[in-house]
Amino acid sequence: MSSPNSVASPDGADATALRAACALIVAARSAEGLGDGDIQVLFGAAVRLYAQRAAERDEPLAAFVAEEAGITATDAMLATTAILKAVNVATFELGMWQAWTRG
Repeated sequence: MSSPNSVASPDGADATALRAACALIVAARSAEGLGDGDIQVLFGAAVRLYAQRAAERDEPLAAFVAEEAGITATDAMLATTAILKAVNVATFELGMWQAWTRG
């Protein structure tokens, strides 16, 4: 039985290898060789995977552990702003949605 941290995708690619490749890119502090479209596909996939997993749970799902992921407040703001802009959602609408969905 596979662990949740090492799940093979249907095409045989290993999630552990994907994480390792992403870690190498981040550690190099360069996305050279990756086009904007490549990064957009990876980011979109991560957002969809997170949303699917969060929707399956009754309790909140942490997006990441900031200290372990090396995510700064600036990183989070840039990514969040890009996501909201891409789906044409204003921060006011986000605030309203958060208020409506609190349980």
